[in-house]
Amino acid sequence: MNCFMNEIKSCLEVITNPKNAKPGEFKQTLRRLDQIVKNEKGTLHPRLRHFLENRSYQKAVTWLKGEIPEKGSCGG
Repeated sequence: MNCFMNEIKSCLEVITNPKNAKPGEFKQTLRRLDQIVKNEKGTLHPRLRHFLENRSYQKAVTWLKGEIPEKGSCGG
């Protein structure tokens, strides 16, 4: 697991619970998560990278919990 995993989890917590976000936090968190994905593309697990690149954030959360996300329109 790479060193950004805790930060990814924190970002996903904000993104999947936007009502709890402080003003401006949601947008800033999206930018940070996009930056992590871009910079750490080669070190992220391919499945997690797929979910994050496609902004399937709830699926990413489910996968990180060790559960199997439902298949979406991409079939994967």
